[in-house]
Amino acid sequence: MSQNSTTELVCEAFEAHKKIRFKHEDENHFSFSPVLVQIGLVTLLKTFFQFLLVPFGQQRFVSEILGGIAISPSFLGHIERINRYLFAPKSMMILDTFEVFGLVFILFLLSLRLDITVVKKCGKLAVVIGLASFVVPTVITTLMASYLRGFFKLELHEEVHVMPVITSITSFHVVFSILEDLKLLNSELGRLALSSSMVSGLFSWSFIVFFAYLKEASRLGSKKGILLAQITRIPTVMIIVFAFRPMMWWMVRRTPEGQPLKQSYILIISTMVLFCGFLGEINGHHFLFGPAVLGLATPDNPHLNSCLMEKIGTFVNSFLVPCFLVDVGRGINLFHATFKHVAFALMLIFISTLTKLSAIIATSLYYKMPFRDALSLGLILNCKGFVDTLLYNAANKFVGLKTEFFSILVVTAMLQSVFVTLLVRLLYDPSRRYIAYKPRTIQNTGLRSELQIVACLHQQDDVRSIINVLEATNPTRASPIAVNVLNLKKLIEGTLPLFISHRLNNISSAEKIDIVSNAFYQFEQQNQGLVTVQCFTSFAPYATMHDDVCTMVLEKSASLVIVPFQRYDSPSMRAVNRNILVKAPCSVALLVNRGNLDRYILSGRLTMKVCVVFIGGADDRETLAYAQRMSGHPNIRLTVLRLVSVDHTFTDLIEKRRNSNMINEFRLNNNDCPRVSYKEEMVKHGNDTVRLLGAMCDDFDLIMVGRRHDPDSTQLVGLSEWGEIDQDLGVIGDIMASKDFECKASILVVQQQASVVVEMIQNQKYISIYNSDR
Repeated sequence: MSQNSTTELVCEAFEAHKKIRFKHEDENHFSFSPVLVQIGLVTLLKTFFQFLLVPFGQQRFVSEILGGIAISPSFLGHIERINRYLFAPKSMMILDTFEVFGLVFILFLLSLRLDITVVKKCGKLAVVIGLASFVVPTVITTLMASYLRGFFKLELHEEVHVMPVITSITSFHVVFSILEDLKLLNSELGRLALSSSMVSGLFSWSFIVFFAYLKEASRLGSKKGILLAQITRIPTVMIIVFAFRPMMWWMVRRTPEGQPLKQSYILIISTMVLFCGFLGEINGHHFLFGPAVLGLATPDNPHLNSCLMEKIGTFVNSFLVPCFLVDVGRGINLFHATFKHVAFALMLIFISTLTKLSAIIATSLYYKMPFRDALSLGLILNCKGFVDTLLYNAANKFVGLKTEFFSILVVTAMLQSVFVTLLVRLLYDPSRRYIAYKPRTIQNTGLRSELQIVACLHQQDDVRSIINVLEATNPTRASPIAVNVLNLKKLIEGTLPLFISHRLNNISSAEKIDIVSNAFYQFEQQNQGLVTVQCFTSFAPYATMHDDVCTMVLEKSASLVIVPFQRYDSPSMRAVNRNILVKAPCSVALLVNRGNLDRYILSGRLTMKVCVVFIGGADDRETLAYAQRMSGHPNIRLTVLRLVSVDHTFTDLIEKRRNSNMINEFRLNNNDCPRVSYKEEMVKHGNDTVRLLGAMCDDFDLIMVGRRHDPDSTQLVGLSEWGEIDQDLGVIGDIMASKDFECKASILVVQQQASVVVEMIQNQKYISIYNSDR
């Protein structure tokens, strides 16, 4: 509680009743039943507000604080009878005990998510923004607080120094949460925001701890006492580092890959957390010191972290967090706030927010960042959340922050979260960067030029088929290929999004990544001077996994993205493929592997029969341009099958001319090549198309088709209802990939670059600045 209020602690004998009593004339008679009502009521209100706010895309923090405010003395708690029952002293003693347990586990989980090594990898921009976002608002707000205290003639002491600091702090966990909700975690802006918040949080908390030590030193009054107070922390740290951390590594090694952590291990780690809090208490330190150090010392293992976040986090969020929300609600009483209190607090919050926003924007603009992105970054780093409420509550209880100011800070934190979320959704769209300002297609890449390819992998089994398609692309000294392998991995809950570059002979922490990298580097060595390979791994949420693919396309100026596709892919993986098709700033090829591409792996004797089905349109022309590169491979037999309408109806004369020119150019280039053949078949309707495809599909190893066609063309009449998977592969590709079609050939479905806009959204200097923070 605040230093301005008193709490009466009563010791009483416990009376066990043989009969259950549900009613008593004195509301203070019961001690535990109000606790159950408090937790249940807050949980119910939080769920209700969350249901209402879901359509507006608001964070969970907003509904949680609304639940706490709803039972506070400002609303339901303002009714005297409800207040006496909900906030009876005896019940609050029990609730405070639960809250302490909650804070211990909450701080452990928060520190578990921190990765201090990320600070070492931060670029200059992240460091400068992180420092400026704390130092500038803290200094200016502190000066203004001293002036406003005299202006409003308020009797303030600690608040003048405390409020500027706690309103200027940027919490990494809050930034992580808002980026996760906005689906910006692995966007360029998201990575920069995470790095900047990590730097800012590390500096601000170091600042707070330093001044807390100074205050403790002034209280002890002797250098010897200060030294002894710090020495007593050493046993706790040593036990955590040399006993608990090795035990956790042992648990990780004993857990089979892909299996969840044993329940007994979870219980042991939970006991460690409580024991660390106990060590802090007996050594004369705060009970949160030990759990925070334990969270930082926990091995950086995604599997371990995800299990702890899932098992412990579920209990904490469902039971212990509501206890904290009740305590927050108990301290919110807007009726105690006078006009001067409200004006003082709001002006400080406004000054802190404005100066932080200005410092971030000014720094970002200096480094040539676009204004909309700089404004979005400033808003994100100004967002408040659950950790800020923890800090306000601690200041209210231990530093002397008045209840009036605590109430205003919590309410404004909630409002800031609401408006920041809405504004960032309006201002920042990561796909805006992927709008191409020039064509990036195979057709526009000359046959005598290097072809940049981004090859995506969803699983280890995709390696063989992808390598064989790359081999079939026919790299030569005149037309080499540069392959950027991107291994897409789902981000495990509780871990940071990562983008890892694998160098040759670099031992990775994960065996599967080693196998993937080694296979592609071996492919590079067998084609020295013809192929260059770079391997990367991206850990990102499914919803934004395509951002890393599109960003790599921009950085490498790639003309083609190859993505594996299977019918048994999860809906989330299908959504990733669909996002790549829609947003990739280059051509995209979906590879449906039927297993026949696996047997050629790195044999050096690649023999493949390839067929191109040509109906017409931009995608078919792109497919034919890709086939043109393959036609030079000595071990590939290429057949182009053109399906021509019997009635020769073609409404778009420009498209007709482009199709004819592409076919004529292909036939002219391969006129003397015995391995390349060209056929034309006349069709009356879609049934003829299906019949022809069924008759020839088993004669080839790989069939290449365009994804999009004119739905009114004669060749596709009646086939639009055939599709089984939302036309991800297009009409022809969907038919050939169907299990009812019984086609043994693998299928490569090609889509030409979706759109080209003659506008350069990003300059190279801006991209290079962002890359330093990846």
